[in-house]
Amino acid sequence: MSPLDAFGLTLFIVILFLGIFVCIHGLPGMVLIVADVLVYSILTGFDKIGWEAVLALSFIAIAVETADVFFAMKDGSRVSPSRQAVVTSFVGSCIFALLLTPSFLILGLVGGFFMGGMVGLFCAQMVQEAKLKPSYRTPVGILIGRFSSLFWRGSVATVLVCFTLLSSYD
Repeated sequence: MSPLDAFGLTLFIVILFLGIFVCIHGLPGMVLIVADVLVYSILTGFDKIGWEAVLALSFIAIAVETADVFFAMKDGSRVSPSRQAVVTSFVGSCIFALLLTPSFLILGLVGGFFMGGMVGLFCAQMVQEAKLKPSYRTPVGILIGRFSSLFWRGSVATVLVCFTLLSSYD
């Protein structure tokens, strides 16, 4: 493998993980994941990941993002993480990925990255809520709705990334 190929593959994988991280924070990370897979597939001539798989990933991402927008408009609940929450989430992602990778390999890496990010975001949100006066705190039902939405989208993004990585490595 040439250095340019190694750089391209590294960039491909980093963008996949960035897509998961963006999904954790409520942004359309699945669009980033599908775009990354599409570009990778085109560059490799659809050798590793076929056009059928790219099409299926696209339909899944469109369905999940559309449903998320629909439910967000209906409930009006969105998470707006602070800088501290993003940093805590990233640290949690790295720690969980490091802990789970030796036991579960690729699934541990991707799943640990996602679960660590969610745990870090949840912890930072709880610390932020604890600093507020009780009358200004977000009700528990709304917090559960927000985090369940993020968990659902992030889980689908994690499955897409696992499928992509397992498909791209023979």
